[in-house]
Amino acid sequence: MKTFVLLCSVISIVSPKIIDLSSSKNVSWSFVNNNRTITGKATVPGGIYSDLHSAGIIGDILSEDNDVRTRWVAYDVWSYTAKFNISSKDLQAKVIHLVFEGLDTSGFITLNKHIPIGSFNNMFVRYVFDIKDKLQEGENELYVSFLSPVVAALIRSNKVFAAPDCVPAVYNGECHANQLRKMQASFGWDWGPAFPSVGIWRPVYIELYNGAIIRSVTTHITKVGSKWDLRLKVYLESSQNRTLLAGVLSASLQVEGKQTLRKWTQVNATTAADGTLVVELSLNVSDNVVRLWWPNGYGEQPLYKLKLQFTSDSDMDNPSYKTINVGFRTVELVESDASEILGNGTAGRGLTFYFKVNDHPLFMKGSNWIPSNILPELGESQKNVVDNLLKAARDVNMAMLRVWGGGVYESDYFYDKCDELGILIWQDFLFACSMYPTDNYFISSVREEIEQNVLRLQHHPSIAVWAGNNENEVALRGNWYDTYPLFDKYKTEYIKLYVDTIKPIVEDLDPGRRYLVSSPSNGRESERENYIATNPYDPHYGDTHYYNYFADNWDMDTYPKTRFASEYGFQSMPSLKTMRTATNKDEDFHVRSKYSEHRQHSPNGYSYIEAQITRRMKLKEDDPKYFEKFVFYSQISQAMAIKTETELYRQDQANWYTMGALYWQLNDVWQAPSWSGIEYGGKWKMLHYFAKSFFAPVLVSPRLCSGDDIEVYLINDRFVPITDAWITVDIYNWKSVGPISTRQFPAQANPLSSKLQENADVHLRDYNKEEVFVRFTLQAQGVKSPPNYIFPVALKSVVGLQTPNIQILVSNLVTRRNHDRLEYAVNIRVDTVVPFLWLDTDIEGRFEENGLIVTEPQSVVKFLCNKHVSPRVLQKSITHQYYVN
Repeated sequence: MKTFVLLCSVISIVSPKIIDLSSSKNVSWSFVNNNRTITGKATVPGGIYSDLHSAGIIGDILSEDNDVRTRWVAYDVWSYTAKFNISSKDLQAKVIHLVFEGLDTSGFITLNKHIPIGSFNNMFVRYVFDIKDKLQEGENELYVSFLSPVVAALIRSNKVFAAPDCVPAVYNGECHANQLRKMQASFGWDWGPAFPSVGIWRPVYIELYNGAIIRSVTTHITKVGSKWDLRLKVYLESSQNRTLLAGVLSASLQVEGKQTLRKWTQVNATTAADGTLVVELSLNVSDNVVRLWWPNGYGEQPLYKLKLQFTSDSDMDNPSYKTINVGFRTVELVESDASEILGNGTAGRGLTFYFKVNDHPLFMKGSNWIPSNILPELGESQKNVVDNLLKAARDVNMAMLRVWGGGVYESDYFYDKCDELGILIWQDFLFACSMYPTDNYFISSVREEIEQNVLRLQHHPSIAVWAGNNENEVALRGNWYDTYPLFDKYKTEYIKLYVDTIKPIVEDLDPGRRYLVSSPSNGRESERENYIATNPYDPHYGDTHYYNYFADNWDMDTYPKTRFASEYGFQSMPSLKTMRTATNKDEDFHVRSKYSEHRQHSPNGYSYIEAQITRRMKLKEDDPKYFEKFVFYSQISQAMAIKTETELYRQDQANWYTMGALYWQLNDVWQAPSWSGIEYGGKWKMLHYFAKSFFAPVLVSPRLCSGDDIEVYLINDRFVPITDAWITVDIYNWKSVGPISTRQFPAQANPLSSKLQENADVHLRDYNKEEVFVRFTLQAQGVKSPPNYIFPVALKSVVGLQTPNIQILVSNLVTRRNHDRLEYAVNIRVDTVVPFLWLDTDIEGRFEENGLIVTEPQSVVKFLCNKHVSPRVLQKSITHQYYVN
């Protein structure tokens, strides 16, 4: 059944009165450890690692091996204290709530030294405490004490153990993260360090009002003829006691043509025992006064301001407001009989798995998002980092990011930006790579977490799907943690958590979106098999995660079929420039150095990188520039592997109906080998530059077959067909610039399709494959496709590759793009083919393309930056690398 969904993004909440208890002129926070030997000024929102660094007690936590050297922090007990003033007028308010938006993770709260306020145990929950009878006029003192997360996890594990016992030793991490409702990666992961943080990581404030406030809004819409029927559920919140709420709830929606649609309803009802009341309000919106919201690359992202106001009869001078941005679109995750699309052959078995947006099946191109900082408070506050990462995703044609289940529910700002940029979100709930306990204490906390976060995020147009966990179905079925002897026990607990607890909450609060119990899974088929499929990786169903470090990852035949690839990837090294922000010791810049071994958290990680490099490229350990080349070649290897796998998935839209490619991973949290396409600090790896091409809306994509034949696919992600087009096939040798042979073939492709060009007779039978490579380009009116290449043999086996003479000149003409970035033309002159030419500079900015396959004597690349720099200064700063045999 098709579901029509309207979703929105929170802009602001205005309460009658807010007393901000974050760090300000009026509030001073301090921290102290258990034996009171370490104390200092605290920042709120913040965290203990950030505070200790600001106080000069610890250094840069990401430098050298400081992740281990500072581990003592996680074992101590830390307390935060603030003093603030309350006036007699403030005390007259009927409702006075102390609100913590985020506490990381377990502890208790007291007021004025002796008055207990409450406890907390979940960093993903907003805690609200009624403190009206506990405040005093004048100065008050708030005290928040945090338990050691490492010790708290151990204590719980001893009572309600759930596998695994610990993360692998190579992570340099801590054990039993699965016992706490805390960012799982803060105890260490294969791509990041362990910093088991504590702190008040989101805002804290006091709310004062006499009636009620609007806490949350969900939106539910159906399309009836030419109208959108928008049904709002408004969640009002008052005191903790049952109370009568009387007043008026109104809504006003700004639409096209500066028109405003208005609706109001009278409220006169008693709240629930927890002081909450849900009020429904509906608006009919004609489809000729709003425009559709589209994912990035498929259209625009119009957002319409919706203002809600509740005016209480008991406090008419202080109404509560909430303003949200509304995006009109439909999203449906289609799991239907695959034979309807693919016939009754092998490919047509099973079910489809694709996203239909505004009635169009769209191939989802994107990546996986991990927290933008290993310290959650910095992930919240560093909005420029979030901006840069999300814009980088947009700039390389991504339409979806998967917010991975071992991180955090991101900030409102993150989802607002996704709404604006057209980045759809596959949202995991925060359970990853573990079994989880299901005692009443844990389940009760999870219920609150899921309810609050679905209510907070539900109205964003960017949210596309919910998933219960990351890899826990396959972990249990695959016996990752030696759980076979207790399989039935863990299966029962799995169903209790993800099916009996989480599923009904999500489907009640957000019935318009699909809830997947796990990722990867077989979707509907896993559900039919009682939620633990016999083979959760069955390519005929659902989504898959696939990693293979042993095969040739530049060969398309390496990769299996899938309906939707939600994870796949390969490691590479960060650049030397980024590494130098963590260490400047010469002895560290070796693959087998103590520093390098410390930074590699993936078991045998360097061996896998080295194996992939040497399979295709020539690199000897006695080379005096071995480490420099190892770093650079690792990025070539990663970029080419992901390019190969991604293009296979895009091609397979034609014959397997593969409809998504989200590679692992977009971003990094420190300067270390990882699967990321963007380094910590924001520098693009070669992979991210390549993504701009392999995710291009129109792409000529070749496939080298057995023998000397090459299949050619034309991929078209546009809503109009490609007709009257020509594919040009240029054969080059490695000795000189310019093609030695050129042929053209007519080409065409339907809208939103991948099509094998059966009339493209391309083969290499007349050539020595060691001496040549092939370039593919497209000529069609109004259509652009980046050049694409086939290398018939491994680069280490090619014959004729010359040492190039490279000249780089920067034009004196500087232009401004869209009244935004400055644009410099970088002219490149060569006398032979240059494979994987990499340009670099210390000037802040980036090249528009990089990792170039240079096949012409002259070419131009744009350099983009925000601040003016002399063209001559830029020219002198540019360095380059390339692949050499």
